[in-house]
Amino acid sequence: MKNIVSMSIVAALAGAAHADVVASTSFENAFVGDQYVDTGDASMDHDLVNNAGQSVVDFTADGTEMGFDAYYRNTRNDVGLTDGDFVGATNFAGTVGSFTDGSQGYELQDADGLMGVQFDTVTPVSFTDLTLDLFVQETGWESDDSIRVFAIVDGGVELDILNTIGSDIDDLAIEGSWLNLTLDLSAYNEATLVVELESNSGSESIYLDNIVFNGTIPTPGSVALLAMGGLVGTRRRRA
Repeated sequence: MKNIVSMSIVAALAGAAHADVVASTSFENAFVGDQYVDTGDASMDHDLVNNAGQSVVDFTADGTEMGFDAYYRNTRNDVGLTDGDFVGATNFAGTVGSFTDGSQGYELQDADGLMGVQFDTVTPVSFTDLTLDLFVQETGWESDDSIRVFAIVDGGVELDILNTIGSDIDDLAIEGSWLNLTLDLSAYNEATLVVELESNSGSESIYLDNIVFNGTIPTPGSVALLAMGGLVGTRRRRA
């Protein structure tokens, strides 16, 4: 359903809105604990869940940082993450040197299949872009290993930010330092970030940090204006 408000209110909103960070996370509020052990069935695709005392793979938005949800796909008929892997929130900087924002990040590693993490869907008044930092560990990647970073935008369209499928990661000059990735979202109304790693070695890791959705959001005054029914004017709904 789509709401159409009167032109006077649209003008008021345009004047009151400002460019800002719409949603973000640097994983600073996510719990870092013991090595993660998946309790699910590695032969089946399934959602990953947090385990007591272990680093979190899922996080619920807390008003400061956006939420995310991890999953596993059986692409190799192997043990998956049931053997214990260093995935999820992390403060281990031995590989990356230091994180780009704060002292924590998020790691995907040695899934013996595919591990992915999907972030909360973001729907601002209007978008500017999405930026994130990615570190690809320098190691002997195999030809069937892959990294995919993409956004699902309006209507389910997938926009690749980085997609190594069909290429050897070792040949792409993306290893061993932080990469700042950017996606222009100015033509879209909503976006969901997804990051996936398919690999089968403990030395095959990627790290995420400083994920920021930029756009235009209404100021508190404009939100209050919309809440005043007498000022909203004519509103029409259509599917």
